[in-house]
Amino acid sequence: MADTVRVAVLGAAAFSEVAHIPGVNAHPNGEVVALYSRDLARARAMADRTGVPDVTDDLDALLARTDIHAVTVPSSNDNHYTYTMAALRAGKHVFCEKPMALNAGLAAEMTREANARGLVGIIAFIFRYTYCMQEVRRLVASGAIGTPHYVSIDSQGQGWHRGTDATWRTYAGVHGAGQLGEMGSHLYDSINFTVGPSAGFIKEVSAVTYTVPRTVTGPDGHPVAVETLDLASALVRTTGGLQGQMITSRASASANPTGMGGLVVTGTEGALFTNFTRGDNEILRLQKPGGQWEDLDLPEGARDGKPHGIYRMLGNFIDAVRRGHADPDHDGDFHDGYRSQAAIDATIAAAASHTWVSVDTDVPHA
Repeated sequence: MADTVRVAVLGAAAFSEVAHIPGVNAHPNGEVVALYSRDLARARAMADRTGVPDVTDDLDALLARTDIHAVTVPSSNDNHYTYTMAALRAGKHVFCEKPMALNAGLAAEMTREANARGLVGIIAFIFRYTYCMQEVRRLVASGAIGTPHYVSIDSQGQGWHRGTDATWRTYAGVHGAGQLGEMGSHLYDSINFTVGPSAGFIKEVSAVTYTVPRTVTGPDGHPVAVETLDLASALVRTTGGLQGQMITSRASASANPTGMGGLVVTGTEGALFTNFTRGDNEILRLQKPGGQWEDLDLPEGARDGKPHGIYRMLGNFIDAVRRGHADPDHDGDFHDGYRSQAAIDATIAAAASHTWVSVDTDVPHA
């Protein structure tokens, strides 16, 4: 591998500009060399603002370039599978936004393809890269709260007041599971990441889901029904017997001004709490039986208002490409992405059937 990992960004979405491009370029061995979009004018404007040297609307030609080692996929959810599979087949390492795909079957195909070709595949589970989430994982594994037996995780209020015009998030065929995919993917991964090594991965769920009946204005000026989920609430069980609850909603307001929510892991000898941030204003607290919540020490950068998690996440991808594999103590690889997607699919099935539904923790064979 060359000293510099040359990256193409597949999509000129807003998150390309605020996260993917600066995140890659912040690494001393990373460089964004091309930006792809079907909207060439949009891509050119973004490239001018960010200093990306090349833009194109020809995906095949871009992926055929031998000077490009990797791609990132900050595109709409329906493109994750298509762009990722095309990149893998062209021999490129892939950093893909979450949710990994529109369903677990597609996520399994992506995982098998990356594994078969020996390529790095990482999903954008940004909360893994905060100091707090890393410390919760370490403390739970160390026995700091005894045997973990319950986890509660939520994200409520994000976007509950969103505008009245249709976007790609309006349509199930584009956005998939709505808020369940948008934030539920993070929440399920955060459970697996923090308690998985100690109490196992999510193995079954029971759930309810809800979409607020409403219309928004479509591109032709006519009303369009919102098709994607606004809320999902699930009970979970892990392979190690831990019980838990997950709630994600854009149908309600939140007293938390960010609407990002948090994670509580309770054990036989204490509990841990952390909030969800992009690494800017982190909180980590410990409570012992009969005691009060106490703030734990964090590095100075954890509370300086800067989204350090974005840069660590993209920086870890560059490191993984140079190393040839993901870091299991930090990165969410495609197998982790599959586990999260399988839990999303099981949540939808459980809500429809009013029963507990099993979650596949291992990628099935083709």
